[in-house]
Amino acid sequence: MLVLAGCGETSGDSGKRNRGADVQHNGSAATTTAQQAALWDPCALPETATDKTGLDASSKKTGIAGVDFTEAGWKVCSWRSEARWYTLAIMSGAPTLDEVKNRPDFTGFAPRSIDSREAVQYKSVGDTDGHKCGIAVELSQGVVLFDVQVRYSVGRQGDPCAEAERHASDLASYLPKS
Repeated sequence: MLVLAGCGETSGDSGKRNRGADVQHNGSAATTTAQQAALWDPCALPETATDKTGLDASSKKTGIAGVDFTEAGWKVCSWRSEARWYTLAIMSGAPTLDEVKNRPDFTGFAPRSIDSREAVQYKSVGDTDGHKCGIAVELSQGVVLFDVQVRYSVGRQGDPCAEAERHASDLASYLPKS
């Protein structure tokens, strides 16, 4: 199961944005809506791009397990791979790359570069079988996570980290320019 959690904090009454929760300190709904609208939407990727990187277009789903995370400050879309042994979730949100690196549910961080952008590979804490791996790519809006999870009904047939990095590289040209 994949769980989305933001991280970040505000201090005092400065009105700084809590990037993980994607809300203003003052609770302004208009600001939150504007921030959500500014997020890059992975579901807007053209089918030609997802086909080319080996994703099954007919399996495209918004959110995770039927849950829409827009109100939580994330735009999420997922696809089953054409190889059928894993699912790729692409999640666009406001946290910074440093905030991703500080998440207590991620471990095994390794620096990466995706299309000249700073990125980091991560694994999930507790995933001793190596069934989950992701790449977080820095954007001006925050980050995009390319998260691969092995389909337990099929089993691991390759390296989830290699697949996450390949998809991030294949789709990097569709990410917003900094």
